[in-house]
Amino acid sequence: MKLFAVDSSTENIVIIYKDDDKKISLSYKGKDKHGKNIGVLSQKLRGFNINFDEIDVFGVGIGPGSITGLRVGISFVLGLGMDKRKIAVPSTKIIAANLAFAGKKIVVARKARQGYLYGAVYDENLRTLIEPFIETIDNFKEIISKFSDYYVVGDGSIFFEKKFIVDPIFNYPTPERFLFILEKEIQKGNFVKTIQPLYLQKSIAEINFEKKRRGE
Repeated sequence: MKLFAVDSSTENIVIIYKDDDKKISLSYKGKDKHGKNIGVLSQKLRGFNINFDEIDVFGVGIGPGSITGLRVGISFVLGLGMDKRKIAVPSTKIIAANLAFAGKKIVVARKARQGYLYGAVYDENLRTLIEPFIETIDNFKEIISKFSDYYVVGDGSIFFEKKFIVDPIFNYPTPERFLFILEKEIQKGNFVKTIQPLYLQKSIAEINFEKKRRGE
C-alpha cells in the first residue's frame, strides 16, 4: 500500500510518504506563509520521484488551527488525490500521539486568538475524552480541572503549571506519529468522502458578545 499525508495545522508542516519499500518523512518550519512553505516541500518531494497517481490512500490533518494554514494542506492533498481514498485526522490527536502510552491523560493546548486556546483531551491509548474545542485560557483550565493526572502538550502549555508540562519537542506534529495514527485509521476503515477543516476560531462578534455578557 502507498500512503501520502500532510498536516499544516501548525507552523511546522509535516509530510509522510510510505510504500512497501521505503518511508519518507519531511518537516519544515519556514519563516514564510504556508502557501510558500508547502512549495518548498513540493520541490523536495520531486527529488524522491513519487508517482502520486499510484498512491492508494491520502491523509490530512484537519486542525484546529489557522484557516489559511489548514486550507493549504487540505487543498494540496485534494489536488493530488481527488478520487482516492482519504483519511482525515484531528491535528490535536497527531500531537497527542507524541505521548501515547506514557501512562497519563494527554491534554493538547494550542495557542489560538489572543487569550484563547485550542484544546482536546485523550487517554494514553489516544481515545478521545474531550473533542477539539476553543476556549479562553481560564475556561480551558476549568474544563480540564476534572482531570488530575495528565500531561499538557502543545505551544499553549506555557499557560499551565510546570509539573504538567513535558519537553517542548513534543509540542508539534511529527511525520512518524502522524503515520502511526493514519495506519490505525486505515486498519479501522475510517475513510472519508469529504474533507473539511476543523476550524473552531470564534468570530469577533462572538467574542464581543461573551465580553458583554460578562460585563467587560
